[in-house]
Parts: sequence; C-alpha cells; structure tokens
Amino acid sequence: MRPKNPSLPTPSRINTSADPLAHPPRLRPQVQPPPLHHSLSGNRTSGHDQPPTAIPGPSRIEVSDLPDLSQDSATTLNSYVLSPGLLRNMQAANEEGLRFVVGRKFVDVKGIGTVHVEFDTNLGTYRATDLYKKLTPGPALYRNVGEMTWSPARQADSGSPGKRPLAGDEQRTEATPAKQQRVTSMPAQLKAATSELLGVHFAQLYPQMNHGERVMELRSYNLSPLQHVRLRDDLIAHPSALPEWVVQHKARSLNTDDSARYDALHQEIEPLLLPLRNGKLLLSHLGDYGGFSESISRDFLDGFLAKLGYLRNGSDCLYRTDFPALFRADERTPFEFYNDGRMLPRLKHPRGATTEKPISATVSLKLVHEYAGRGTDSPDPEYLRYNNQKNKYPGRKPGESDNESGESDNDWSDASDVELDSERNYETMRHAQQVIFTYVIDTRKMEVVLGEENHLLNNAARKNGAWFPEDEIEALISTSKRGIEAERLWMLDSTFTRAAKVEDIAEQADYDSRIHIEERTHQGVNNRHQYDALIDKVAQAGKPVLTLNKGKEWFANDIVWPE
Repeated sequence: MRPKNPSLPTPSRINTSADPLAHPPRLRPQVQPPPLHHSLSGNRTSGHDQPPTAIPGPSRIEVSDLPDLSQDSATTLNSYVLSPGLLRNMQAANEEGLRFVVGRKFVDVKGIGTVHVEFDTNLGTYRATDLYKKLTPGPALYRNVGEMTWSPARQADSGSPGKRPLAGDEQRTEATPAKQQRVTSMPAQLKAATSELLGVHFAQLYPQMNHGERVMELRSYNLSPLQHVRLRDDLIAHPSALPEWVVQHKARSLNTDDSARYDALHQEIEPLLLPLRNGKLLLSHLGDYGGFSESISRDFLDGFLAKLGYLRNGSDCLYRTDFPALFRADERTPFEFYNDGRMLPRLKHPRGATTEKPISATVSLKLVHEYAGRGTDSPDPEYLRYNNQKNKYPGRKPGESDNESGESDNDWSDASDVELDSERNYETMRHAQQVIFTYVIDTRKMEVVLGEENHLLNNAARKNGAWFPEDEIEALISTSKRGIEAERLWMLDSTFTRAAKVEDIAEQADYDSRIHIEERTHQGVNNRHQYDALIDKVAQAGKPVLTLNKGKEWFANDIVWPE
C-alpha cells in the first residue's frame, strides 16, 4: 500500500446540470442479485419498457457446478403456493415475468399457482421461497420460453425460432441440466450481441452507413448491455425494423426531465459496484462488460455516473467524495503524525489517477497488512531507512557505506510546502522496528479514486494511460501539498476492534512517555500493548472511539464515524 503518484490537472465535475446531486448516494451495503439469465436467454418480448418496481442487486459472478435439480416437482412447489387472498393487490407480471408487492418478487408457476421467489446466486436463477420464512428454499424456477410463466425445469430451446441459443445450449435437454456454466459467460454473450448488432443487423437496416457510423447510431440509443442482447434477439425474430421499445428508450434517455432515463443501466450496473469494490467480484469475471461505457453517448454516460455519485478529475478518472473511510497499514507511529500534524506521501511512484499527490489505502481491513506488511505483519524495510517522514533521503544502517546519490527517494519534496530534512548518510534508528500500525483514515469530502470502478465504468481512464495500483481493492486518496491532516487519522488497537484519533492518543501521554514508547518501537520491541493502553485512556476520558465488532469482515462503506 505504498503511495502512488497523481495526475496534476485541476478536477472538473461531471456535467450534472441535467441531474444535479447535492449529496452523491452511497452504495447500498446489501443488495439482491439481478436476474441476468432472463435477458441472456432471449425470452423477452418487444413492447414498452416499464420502469422497474425494484432494482435487483449483485450476483457473485464465478464458475461453479450447479446441483442436479431434476427432483424438483409440482408436489414440492405446492407448499409455496400463495392463497388467492394474497393475490388481490398484486400487479400483473412485467416483461421479465416478475410480479411485485411492496418490493417482494413473485412469479406464476405454470399449472400450479403464484409463489414468492428470491434470487439464488449459486443457481444463477430464482427459486421458490416461503414468504413467512418457515420453509427452506424450494425448487429453482426458469422462465418458460415466450411466456410470462415459470416452471421448475427449463424448457427446450428448440421450440422458439426467434430465440438465440446460449453457449452450451446444444448439450441441454428438456430437463434442468445437472451442470452448466454460471453467469461468467455473460460478458462474452454481451460482446457477441453487440458485435452481431453492428456487423449484421445494423448493416441490413442501414446499408448506406459504414461501420463507424453504425457504431455512432447504436450509441445514440443509449442501450444497456442486456438491452443489446434483447435488441439482437428481437432483430433475429423481426429483422425489418427496430422494435418500438428501442425508439421509446432513446427518446426517454434524451429527456433530461425523465427521472427514469437511467433505470435500465442502473438496474444492471449499480448492483455490481459494491461487490467489485469489496473484492467479492473480480474484473476478470466481468470481461468485456465494462465496454458499455463506449456503447452509449458520453453525455448519457456522464449523467448516469453523476447519478451514481461519481465525479471526473482532470486526468479523466472517476472519483468519489462520499467515502467514509479507508484503511492503511503504516510503520509511522501515531506520535510522528501528531508531531507533524499530518501524514505525508512518500517514495517515488508512477503518475497516478488523482488530481494531487496520492496516498494509497485499501477498502478492506482484512487485507491491510498484506499490502503494506507483505503478509508478515511487519514494516517494509525500505520505509525503515527513513527515521521520519520529513527525511528527504534514506539513511544508512550501521556498517553500510555512504550513499552520495544526488536523487531523492522522497518524491514529495518538489511539491510540498512542508520543509524536509536534506541530511544524507545519517544512521538509521528504526531499521529493527517490528511493529506496524493500522490506521483508519477519515476520507469524507476527499477525492478517492478506485481502480476497479474506473476499469468497469470508465474506459477513458485506461485510454489516457492513467496508472492504478496493481494491488486488489486498493484506492488512491488525492491529498493537498500538506498531506492528510492528523485529525483525520485514527489508529486501531492490536485487536482491530477499536480506533481512536492519533491526536487523542498522543495527548494521553506526556512528552517523555511519548519519546520512551516511540524509541522502544524503533528499537524493535513489540510494545503494541502500550499503544493499546493509551486507547483505553482515550475511551476512559470520554473521547470518541470507533468500535468495530469482532468477527465481521469490515469494508470502507461499513464505517460509521462516532460523533
């Protein structure tokens, strides 16, 4: 988690005049998976788009074997069928075959009745569930070809001449297969659909256009990735003209007064963001899915990103200012930050994606030591060559020869208004240090850039050569020339369950005690208990303490700061 270099231009906000956001929305901590297989299967009909009643959440996209569901039966489903009285206020099925009541989802099972359903990420589809949670989850259900009804076994695809088979369909039987590839094949399907739209169907609809013009024509409709699949399937069945829903969607997408203009894209993309941010969903699983940012118009994309809470800086990278916190492992003691009043970036690194100097951190508390301590829970020896963060040049350990190199390893010196120490060949005093500290950084109202989200949402960043950390789920904090103020830094105790401000920690010890504790740390003594004792004193003094329940896997979005 070493500091990385930034881009220097001044940040410019995404044009949000059409969709102003006073407070960018934070991602939801828990969401339900999206029914991706419906759109991919081609079982969609032409017609008007309906605004979704409820926005589905993320599925964990991976490859796994599905259990054999051939034992599912109508007899089993009867236990989940709702009574007629519960159906009175239920709306008719939408184009996805789903019915809603107060956000809950229901489907009509052919020949049986209506059941409550929830999406099962292991099966990649919905399954019957008991509305009152008294029964275990029931059989998996699949949309019947060309119908709004569902069945406990997938129908054979050969009966639908207008349907494009998925990869591997030739091996399927009329019964539910025992094994099939999970949603991992989705990106390939989406890329194939877009390629076919441009190379085949739009070539037939617009023979006077060249390929580049057809790309611009397709972009003008502002279709989501799964809408590309739907359009491809509709044009296979009816190749002579664009379906009416596409024309209506384009008109809606261009209407800045229409609050539902981004709904289709939001329904597909937003549920992916939190799992991607927290490392539960990998970019490699999404493949070419991120290409959607080049398949819609730039104005529409920027409006959509603004709705999600993103801004764009001068290096064309997306950032957020609503991050509550990030985690960082660091060899510097809380007393050093207290004395200097700030945390400074250090060491030379390539140009980054931030507006100003970057400090790297991670969204995961669990991984914080792996990034800075190489999994050994000890500091990086390269950092320990500096006696403090104001040293411009590294020192030498006892017995080493002098180093008269004219270059500084501290890349902060050229841009900082903090006076650095230019001494060379000083003897290092902390090279034996074993203790590494974990800090929670209050990043509210700071520019935070995340590599994974830029790669998914913003191909422009990669095209412009913006550099992102290689470590997974690592973020860059753009800092001013004075670094991150000490008041934003909270240090966790050795149990990783409590954190206090470094200023409050330092003030619980007098000057001599701080010197003594820090010297022991630099000499290689594992004296974390002394810092823990100071955090105890902070709590006893009634100062704010951040509490993290043990046993929970903590991520950045989980942090709620004490008053």
